[in-house]
Amino acid sequence: MLPLTAAGTTRCSRCAVHAAGFQAAAPVRFAQRTGTANGFSFVNSRGYSSLSQQKRRYQCHAKKSKKKKRSSEQFEERPVDEDVEAAALDSTETETADMNEAAQEALDEELLQEQEQQQYQAEPAAPPPQAPTDMSNMVRLGALGLGAVALIAAVVFAIKRFAKQKLPEEETKLTHKQLQREATQRLNEFMGQIRNQTSVDLSAKNLGEEGCAYVVEALAFNDRCLSADFSNNGIGQMGISQMLQALGNNDTLETLVLHTNNLQDDGAEAIANYMAGDARIHTLNLSSNNIGDKGAAALAEMLKANTTLTHLELSGNVIDYDGITALSEALTENQALHSLHINDNYVGALGARVLANALQKNTALQELYIKGNELGNEGVKALCGALAQREVPFRILDVGNNSVGEEGAAAIADFVKQGKKLKELNLYMNDIGTGGAYKLAEALKGNTSLKVLDIAANNIGPEGIKVLLEALRGNNTLRNLELGYNPIGEEGAKHLADVVKYDLAIDVLKAGWCKIGEKDGAKAIADLILFNTTLTTLDLRGNGLSNPGAGFISQALKEHTNERLMEIDLGYNEIKDEGACAVAQALKGNPSLAPKEVKISSNYITKFGQVALMEALDMVYEMSGDQREIVIHF
Repeated sequence: MLPLTAAGTTRCSRCAVHAAGFQAAAPVRFAQRTGTANGFSFVNSRGYSSLSQQKRRYQCHAKKSKKKKRSSEQFEERPVDEDVEAAALDSTETETADMNEAAQEALDEELLQEQEQQQYQAEPAAPPPQAPTDMSNMVRLGALGLGAVALIAAVVFAIKRFAKQKLPEEETKLTHKQLQREATQRLNEFMGQIRNQTSVDLSAKNLGEEGCAYVVEALAFNDRCLSADFSNNGIGQMGISQMLQALGNNDTLETLVLHTNNLQDDGAEAIANYMAGDARIHTLNLSSNNIGDKGAAALAEMLKANTTLTHLELSGNVIDYDGITALSEALTENQALHSLHINDNYVGALGARVLANALQKNTALQELYIKGNELGNEGVKALCGALAQREVPFRILDVGNNSVGEEGAAAIADFVKQGKKLKELNLYMNDIGTGGAYKLAEALKGNTSLKVLDIAANNIGPEGIKVLLEALRGNNTLRNLELGYNPIGEEGAKHLADVVKYDLAIDVLKAGWCKIGEKDGAKAIADLILFNTTLTTLDLRGNGLSNPGAGFISQALKEHTNERLMEIDLGYNEIKDEGACAVAQALKGNPSLAPKEVKISSNYITKFGQVALMEALDMVYEMSGDQREIVIHF
């Protein structure tokens, strides 16, 4: 292989003459790389290949050999010394051999390099890279971005899938343990209340069966808790069994409230078996527990033996004729029960007759709540007839929502005349009408025992309300009068105001949805407020007072002198901002006697009226001497 000089020319290391000739005569040659990274071939500027260069160098060596041979022949012609001649000949032969050997080595090396060059030239050369355009760069970058997003999404999906497959069990365990700790802590707090308080309200705590079984352990050997309310907790057969087991070691508890659970007949039977002994419980509430005739029969058997239970509530169950028959039979033997609640069951007229027969023999029962049982006139007549014949006084009778008409009202009136000790009479949501009001009014004349009278929603008009109020004029014992949902109108409102202003010392008057109106009726009620001195609560909802009526009421509130008035309800009266501002001015004008609770909700009051009411609230607090705090509902 011929080396290159610094200038790019080739030179022969063996021949100084030709090297000099190349430097002097030959033009400057430049080596160009034409092969791959591992093999090179050089071409001079005249286009000579490496093979032709090899031949020329070989010819150069050959000519040099011939020239030296001719010189030796010329030396042979000269007479020289034999020793000198021999030495020259040896030197010439040695030099010739060295030159031949060098030429051969150079030739072999160049042939080998030519073979390598041919091998690399046979391989196709990679095309030179072309500069990408801007669009291709954008496409390539977009593809790379999409690929990266897809890769990230795949990784996230894989992680989520792994989490869903591998982690749920551990998470569930941790969550369960945490919830269990929290539940245990809450249950321990409930147990602490049972152990340390005389009256415990654990209603609507979502105890369930297991929670109840855990908590009621605190009732065992408890000598402090007197009343416990476990209503609305989803307690069933298992929970009540654990409770009764704990109560077996309790001699203190007197009141047990279990309404709105899921005891059903089996739970009622378990309680009956426990109560049949010498249990100290006086009040038992099992309302809304889906107890039927079977459970009622079990409780009836308990009543025959129990001598401590005085108050039993079974309202909102599914007790039918068979159940009420069993209970009635038990009442003929039981002389301890004072109050029986069987509202909203399926007693009916036949069941009422059976119960009436039992009440004639019973001398202990004094309170009967039997509303919503479809007794009708016949059932009410049977009950009232039996109660009127009893020698033992009867205090409370609730026969509301039983489809009682004028005929039934007559029987009730007869009972009221005989029942000189009757404290409360509830006829709510029947249909005694004006005729029944006349009959009832006759019974109320001179009555000095009745404290609560509820005749709401009985279709009593202005004439009927007039005779009732005249019968009550001068009554000093009645404290609560419910007249709501009767269409007394403006005339009835005038009669009401005329009696209540001075001659009826009641505490609570409920006259909602009575069609009083915004004019004369509202003026009459305003006079009632202005002059009455006994009312504590006044309900005027749904009477269409509007802004004019609210103005009359406000003027009365501004000038009244009743120190006992604590609550007034003006809801559902179509009152707007003008009426609200009038109420606000009334409160500010009489801060020391402003009602502590003003209800004016469900009207048409905007933010303007609300702001006025709130300002009145603040001013009442600041201006009243005792810093009177009032509450306004709007």
